[in-house]
Amino acid sequence: MADVFTVDASVFVSAVQESEASSGTSREFLQRLHETGVPLFEPTLVLTEVAAAIARGTGDRRRSRDLAQSIGRLPRVTLVPLDAVLAEAAAKAAADHFLRGADAVYVAVAERYGTRLVTLDKEQHARSPRTVKAATPAEALKTLP
Repeated sequence: MADVFTVDASVFVSAVQESEASSGTSREFLQRLHETGVPLFEPTLVLTEVAAAIARGTGDRRRSRDLAQSIGRLPRVTLVPLDAVLAEAAAKAAADHFLRGADAVYVAVAERYGTRLVTLDKEQHARSPRTVKAATPAEALKTLP
């Protein structure tokens, strides 16, 4: 059985920003996830992060909202709300592993659901605890059927 994933906003943004060096690999990874039906567990924060990054990077408000909404509508995506328990787990991950706040939320989701965390953020990848299998989209592609 293929891994279950938590995909950082950096991968979603890269997939639609053709000017980014990793755009093709991110797009291929997300396409393969869709084709193979692999489940995703995503913090609800992903919607905000994607919308913000696209809006700030392109100035296109409509596109940023549409892309964020499309993530929430993907089949086999479970959006995980940031409740008090997850916030405490994220705070612990942030403090223990010197992660930025948003990065720690993705790590906490990956820990809670036993998912592979896929990110383009080198710091998040390097600082994720051993209990989280972090990978780049290129690395994660190799695990898909």
